[in-house]
Amino acid sequence: MSDAKQMMFAKNLISVCINGSKNGDFQGALYHQYADEPIPFDSVIKLLILVDELLDEWDFPQKSLDPRTFKAPNVVRNTRRTNSEDELVIDKIQQAYGTRNIQKQSGELGTFIVQIVYRQNATWQGQVLMVETNEKKEFSSAMELLRIMDDSLKSRGVLEI
Repeated sequence: MSDAKQMMFAKNLISVCINGSKNGDFQGALYHQYADEPIPFDSVIKLLILVDELLDEWDFPQKSLDPRTFKAPNVVRNTRRTNSEDELVIDKIQQAYGTRNIQKQSGELGTFIVQIVYRQNATWQGQVLMVETNEKKEFSSAMELLRIMDDSLKSRGVLEI
């Protein structure tokens, strides 16, 4: 089985569908395997925030650094593994909601299947599959992921250079 096909079965896949670009900023929708409805975004910043929130909710992959705070939190939230069997939060989500095939989703300008494997040094590391070209690349930061997506769209001529 090819690496690209193996990636398609990971439990933390996200499909980023780019539907438009305005002033160098992406608009589109984010899909994941545990919900039917897309999550729209109207900027790259919103996309990054949405993905980070999803990863925090899933607690997968786990962060290597927690955000620094200078005051005590109002509510103590423990989203880490919660039972004695060390079952992952994402596994509980998968059992509760089932999985959907996000490979059918596509953006008007481009579609990117993203797997974030690590969250180290306050950023993401993983791999991305450019669906239109079936090319897979690894990235070592969120910024590099955005650059790969931008370069892919520009090289295919769907974004102005």
